[in-house]
Amino acid sequence: MSASSKKKLRKELAAEMLTEKQRQEKKEAKKLKAMTISFVAIMLVIAIVFSVVLVDNGINRSGYFQKKTIAATVNKQDMNSVQVNYYLTDYIKNIYSQWQSQYGDNLSVMLGFMGMDANKSLDEQIYDKESGQTFADYYLGEALAKAKSDYALYNKAMAEGFKLSEDEQKAMDSNLSMMDLYAQLYGYKNADKFLQATYGYGATLESYTEYTKISTIATAFYSKYSADLKYDDAAIRDYEKGKENNFTSFSYATYTLSADDFLPEQADDKEKKEPTAEETAAALKKAEEAINSLKDAKNLEELNKMIGALEINKDSKDPVTSQARTDLLYPQIATNLQSWLADKARVENEITVIAEETTSKDKDGKEVKTTTGYTIVLFQARNENTQKLANVRHLLVAFEGGSTATDGSKTYSDEEKAAAKAEAEKLLKEWEDGKKTEESFVELVKKHTKDDASKETGGLYEDIHPKSNYVPNFLNWCIDSNRKVGDTGIIQSEYGYHIMYFSSYDELTYRDYMIREEMRTNDVEEWYNKTLEGTSTSVGNVKYLNMDIVLANLG
Repeated sequence: MSASSKKKLRKELAAEMLTEKQRQEKKEAKKLKAMTISFVAIMLVIAIVFSVVLVDNGINRSGYFQKKTIAATVNKQDMNSVQVNYYLTDYIKNIYSQWQSQYGDNLSVMLGFMGMDANKSLDEQIYDKESGQTFADYYLGEALAKAKSDYALYNKAMAEGFKLSEDEQKAMDSNLSMMDLYAQLYGYKNADKFLQATYGYGATLESYTEYTKISTIATAFYSKYSADLKYDDAAIRDYEKGKENNFTSFSYATYTLSADDFLPEQADDKEKKEPTAEETAAALKKAEEAINSLKDAKNLEELNKMIGALEINKDSKDPVTSQARTDLLYPQIATNLQSWLADKARVENEITVIAEETTSKDKDGKEVKTTTGYTIVLFQARNENTQKLANVRHLLVAFEGGSTATDGSKTYSDEEKAAAKAEAEKLLKEWEDGKKTEESFVELVKKHTKDDASKETGGLYEDIHPKSNYVPNFLNWCIDSNRKVGDTGIIQSEYGYHIMYFSSYDELTYRDYMIREEMRTNDVEEWYNKTLEGTSTSVGNVKYLNMDIVLANLG
């Protein structure tokens, strides 16, 4: 190959190489461009998603969704998530507070019996296994029932031109005005922020005020209707006819022995076997003989001694006695004892034996009664409940100081108690050295009492009867049959020392009070049911409801 040919070939190869390099560069550039476009696109999507999340969170925190979402319809009225959350959260908080008050340190045990775990969300715990309903679902239903009641009563109240009393309006306004203070105490910027922390996004003082107004008016309207019902003596006597025993109380004692108490003992390490008919009959016969051996007792003390001496009780570590019941109302008595006890021929310490029976159906569907044991009954007294209701005044000198236990209870030293007693004695003497009138006692109460609930009324508590819900010492002083108008005294309770003043007896007896209140209950229930006729509730979108409440966080 000539030199010129080689030179030409080198040029051609160089040109081809250049072209290939350009093609490769172009290809790489195109690939880079594609990658760049993809990266930009991905980043754009991320940016859009991120901005959507921010916007969504912003909107969510503003309560927009909660206010726009229909969570329920009550009495044909749509309720958004904020409105329903007020009812739902308050219902759960209130019922949990009641449990805490009722069960105290045993609350977790009681919740366990109910199938609940205070440390788990309510929407994670099953209330009804068959339907799959959670506790959150169940409580939502209860909350909506309260909403249905409130709205029905509120609408009726408005239609009838009902208005809160001055005191009721003042109390409601006062509670609402405290919201800003609560916010400050708990470290929130304002009432809206405090309410949102309690009820969720969307809650505001304005909507909470409306919720409070509806609930308060509904309750006040219901209470006023009940209080306004009047019953004269003729109406009371007419209602009493045919059910006189229902308002009579009985004092008696019982002791029961069943066939099971006399069945042969079975070893703990063996499988339990059902007793034969012969074994059951023999055991029942022994129970009857043992019970009948007690019939000669002359009084309760003798009956209890004879019970303790029974062969079946000889190895008992604790004394075995009858179960005494005092002033138990007729409807509360076991049905198989009612007729004998209510017979007006009964006399003190009279004794009888009554069979304990169960009722079942045989293969033909007929009822079959089976005797399972026997009860001995000792009659003590019949009380027609004709004592008059008592009205008293009191001045509370509260204990001061004290030490608080982990459960919140307070204990006071002997010195602290003595100081309160000395103050009570001093104040009573001050009254005795003065005019010694009810009016002067009222003045003393308003000046010194620590019972804020009765301060403005001069310590007055009315319509006190044997079943009134007062501390024992207070109640016993008030219902003492020897009590006379103008009587004074000092009694101690867990709250401190009470200076007592007996104001008057009411014209109404406890018996007539019970009859009147039963009439009132029946009439109010009938009126209330009519008010709720045609009302309904339905659940909507629950996405923004407080269904995941954890009870332990409410304590």
